Formats: sequence, C-alpha cells, structure tokens
Amino acid sequence: MAPLMMKNAFEMASRLKSKKLNLVLSGAVALLVGLMTWWWLYAPDASLVSKKTKNRVPAKVLSADQVSSGLSRDQYSGKTVSSREMAYKLVMQRESNAPRVGELAPEFSLNTTSGDKVVSLTELRQDKPVVLIMGSYGCDVFRETVPGLLWLYGEYKDKVHFVMVYIREAHALNGFRSERTQVDDARTSGERLATARICQQQLKLPFTLLVDSIEDPVMTRWAAWPVRLYVVGTCGKVIYAGGQGPWGYKPYVGYQHGDGSQLKQDLQFNKESLAEFLEKQLSSYLRPEGNKVK
Repeated sequence: MAPLMMKNAFEMASRLKSKKLNLVLSGAVALLVGLMTWWWLYAPDASLVSKKTKNRVPAKVLSADQVSSGLSRDQYSGKTVSSREMAYKLVMQRESNAPRVGELAPEFSLNTTSGDKVVSLTELRQDKPVVLIMGSYGCDVFRETVPGLLWLYGEYKDKVHFVMVYIREAHALNGFRSERTQVDDARTSGERLATARICQQQLKLPFTLLVDSIEDPVMTRWAAWPVRLYVVGTCGKVIYAGGQGPWGYKPYVGYQHGDGSQLKQDLQFNKESLAEFLEKQLSSYLRPEGNKVK
C-alpha cells in the first residue's frame, strides 16, 4: 500500500512540476513576443540610422522663413524633352521643388542676353518686387500670351521689375514637337543664349531676359518647365506662386490652357491670375498704410 501511495505522490509532483514549467515557458514566450512587437512598432528605422553616429536623423521641419527643400538637378536636367511621356514625368517629378508662397525664393545668378553681365535675384529685388516669367520661344502657350504680358508690363513696370528667365524649349524641332514648333532645343549654353536673343527680338520683349545654363539648374529648382509665373518680394520671399504650366499658367483673367482637367487644386499655389494679383496687391502697396507686397 505504501509503495502505491508513494508512486501516486511522485506522479502528482511530476504533473505539478510540469505545469509550473509550462507556465514559466508560456510567460517567457509572451515576454519575447511583446518585446518583438515593441521593437517593430517603435524602434528606429535602420535606414535612418547613421552607421558612424548611430543616431536617428531628425525630420526636417520647414517654416515659411526657410527655402523649400528641392533639387537643382535630376535625371531630366540637361536633356531635350523628347516625348509627351517624358514631359509628363518631368513635370510630375519636379512639382515638389516649386517654392510656395511665404517661402524664401531660391537664389540664382544668370547671364543676360548680352552675355557679358550676370544678374542675381537678390540684386533684382532690392528696390521693387520681381515678376519672374519662366518660359521659352518654343512654348506655344507663352508666345500666345505675350500681348497680355506686354500690357501688364506697361501697366506695372514702374512698380515691379519684369524679368524673363529663358529655360529649355517646351517644344523643339529636335525633340517633343507641336504643330507650331519653330526652333531646335539648344545643346550648349551658347546656343540657348542665341535662341533667347531671337526670342527677345522676334517677340519685341522690353524686359530683362536672363538665360538658364544648359544644365537647367533654375528651371529644375523652380519646377518652371514648360512655363510658369512667380513674384518675389523685396524681402526675398515668394509672394505669388503660379500653378504648374501649362494648365496652371494664368497671366491674365480668361486665359486657360486646355479644359482645366489636368489642373490640380493645390492651395499652396495661387488660383488667381498674375494680373489679378498685381492689381489687388499693388493698389494697397501704393497707399501709405498698405505694404502687402514686400
């Protein structure tokens, strides 16, 4: 009888010991799963950790007093736009480069069409705001709006500087053509300078023309291709940022390229035309108590 009782007691003890061991193992597994879940949710992304410092790179917070982060060179810079597909990809990729209203305008220094003088944006905005017209002779949209731009120049030239930045051809005989294509896309900065001079003479443009270099740094940084409008205040900030051309290009009331279906409703860009902006802002600027355009 005693041996049987001892045997039962031993088996009971073994079962208790096994249950306790299972509880310990279950707790350990639960703890391990919890630690792995925490690491997956909250641990730093390995791609954001510097191998040298092992510190996580902090996110950059952009304020209106900073220059928007953007590129002055990408895979399309320095290349002739050869197709509609390339044109669309170029425009979509660079849209994030475009400076918004309130941001400091990206600086540039470019040659005039005379070829013997370099002018910077900082110099231009010292005494008056600067209207930047970014386009090319190969841009049908730009050419057909020149009469309206000349009217604006006549109305506001004493209050703001008008400057055209000559960029890569929107349409070219050796690239992405349109029905009214007239020029080849330049292969060198010298060729672009020569085309800019032709544009200035043929269209009788009275305002300053600056020529972007053949690597397209200004065009790329400002997301200016194929045509775009900006106004920079004397404070150095962008005070008017036109929408992406050709759909968002609005030099004056009533002009719209296409049916508007391609135009994105981005509140960071002005929906009003350049003419409306100048009329509204400059009228208040001329009053002693008003100083909206800076």
